[in-house]
Amino acid sequence: MARSVAIVGAGQIGFAAAFAFRDRGWDVCVYARSKPQWHDRLLFRFKPHTLGNDPAPAADVVLDTIAFDAEDIERYDPETVGRLIVISSASVYRDDEGRTLDEAAQNGFPDFSGPITEEQATVAPGPDTYSTRKVRMENKALELFGDRATILRPCAIYGPWSRHPREWWFVKRMLDERRRIPLIHGGRSQFQTTDVNDIAYFAVDVAEQGLSGIYNVADEGCPTVLEIGEVLGWGFDNPPELVPVEASGLLGRTPWSVEKPFTVSNTKMIAAGYDSPSTYGSRVLMAGEWLRDFPPADWRASFPQLAAYPWGLFDYAAEDAYLEKL
Repeated sequence: MARSVAIVGAGQIGFAAAFAFRDRGWDVCVYARSKPQWHDRLLFRFKPHTLGNDPAPAADVVLDTIAFDAEDIERYDPETVGRLIVISSASVYRDDEGRTLDEAAQNGFPDFSGPITEEQATVAPGPDTYSTRKVRMENKALELFGDRATILRPCAIYGPWSRHPREWWFVKRMLDERRRIPLIHGGRSQFQTTDVNDIAYFAVDVAEQGLSGIYNVADEGCPTVLEIGEVLGWGFDNPPELVPVEASGLLGRTPWSVEKPFTVSNTKMIAAGYDSPSTYGSRVLMAGEWLRDFPPADWRASFPQLAAYPWGLFDYAAEDAYLEKL
């Protein structure tokens, strides 16, 4: 009998994981509020599932892609779940001065000496921010499942079926035939990227090898914002000119624009046997093509996390006014 995996959540990670586990011969069931457009009933099962209303899944392996806080973990019964894999975030790390991504606007951007390893200190668990809740979630998983718990910490995830596709910042401009695109910080910003397929296939490795503990999941290397724009431009016949600017403020600010590098080490993942992590340039075009070929009629409704950014992502009038002066 095939081993069973319950995948909780039907976003981009759920999509990639469902196909990855099925590819390795697992019996896959996807749990989500509604059946996703990508679901294939011939490949895996689907069960409607609402947190707080429906019983927690039971399976040889549960991959929870949407767990946010301790209460999302407390519902699982260690007697009916063989291994629990949860998706956390690299945002949980803090630098040696205590600075974090969540509080960068108030306390300054965190400053790390190089790629962040799993040994780097994290924020304290608590209710205050996204990251403190994620740490509280991690701790509860480790408390309940011990060495049968695995924590995955990706960074800026990309792939089809995302509700937070950062690549839309570039792709929409290219679809709108913008001829010049300004990039703040000279386009040099580096914010670690993670291919969703690496999350999915490493989760299968974790399940099959019984890997425990905490693992970063990150691309091999980290592109600059300028390099991201160049790669996405490959999918268009007449890509725009990317214009590095040193101006301060919001002009040319992308979802990856940070004042100091935020890069994440994948050394531990590689040491565990995942020896071919993706590079951004080799994998992102699939996500870019999905956005290019199936652009949403209302991007704010389709990509709510992007719509929640605290600045206007597509202020073309301001860009034009600045670029005319160059």
